[in-house]
Parts: sequence; C-alpha cells; structure tokens
Amino acid sequence: MMADQNMLEFFETELDDLQFSGDVNLNWDKQSRAIELEFTLNVAKSQELAVEDQDGELNESDEISYEDAILFFDESKLDGFEYADNYLAVIPFSGRQGLNAQVARGLFNYLQDLLDDGEDQLAAFANDESEEETFILNWDDTVFQATVAQADAQLAKKYYAYPKY
Repeated sequence: MMADQNMLEFFETELDDLQFSGDVNLNWDKQSRAIELEFTLNVAKSQELAVEDQDGELNESDEISYEDAILFFDESKLDGFEYADNYLAVIPFSGRQGLNAQVARGLFNYLQDLLDDGEDQLAAFANDESEEETFILNWDDTVFQATVAQADAQLAKKYYAYPKY
C-alpha cells in the first residue's frame, strides 16, 4: 500500500493538477464504499443554435454545460457494473486495499486527454461545427487500458488505500 496518500487524497492532488476549466467534484458514499468523480464541461454557444437538454427543455443561455461522472466502487461490496449506464465509466477497486496505483495514474493521464477532447468536441457542437445531433462524451476503454499499461510498471505493486473515516 502507498502509505503517503489514500484514494481521496490522491484524487484531490491529481484534480488540483488537472488542466481543466470546468467544474470537478468528488462525492464519497461511505455506506456503499463508492466514490464519484463528477465533472462539468462548459462552453459558449452560438446564438443561432437551438439546444435542448436531456429533459427536452430549450437552453436559452449563452453557455452549454455537459455533466458526467466516473464511479469507483469496492468490488467486494457493490456491483458497480450494474450502474454502468449512469456513468461515463465504472472502475472497481479492491476493498480497503484500495485502487491500484498504476490504474490511478493511467486514469488521470487518460482523463486529461478525454476532458481536453471533450471540451473541443462540445465547443464544435455548441457552435454548429459538428455533424452530430447529440453530444455525448465517449469513454474508450481500449485507450484507457493502453494508458494504464503505459504508466510506470512499478506502480502495479502499489495501492492508494480506501480512506478511513
């Protein structure tokens, strides 16, 4: 285990270093032993573009916001994959041992690229420069796994422990 940081401390440190203009929140559900990493992309939109939110309401503002989240769950306590449709990604961790450090490092390397690309794609969508009729952020598990594999192999033996409360 990595004694210097637990999962939440690692996430907070990485989020501080993330180059992202949107909002990011961590939600810790102690009872379910789950942590949500929520983020919001915000971009200005062209005035002539009519945009409906997921409830069918017309967005009248000059800005479009897109929210999504990643779920980290204790695989010994919860089947997070049951909730996969509600999240951009679901990532299991090993009980109190926590999240493998190589997976954690790969995640934040991938997340930076994902958010950068997401902001660019949302800006294109919001300014009617996209062929898409619906905007959705796409998690590419193949790219994520490759990014994890590229992280320092020494990290594979280490973990960010599940936080104590």
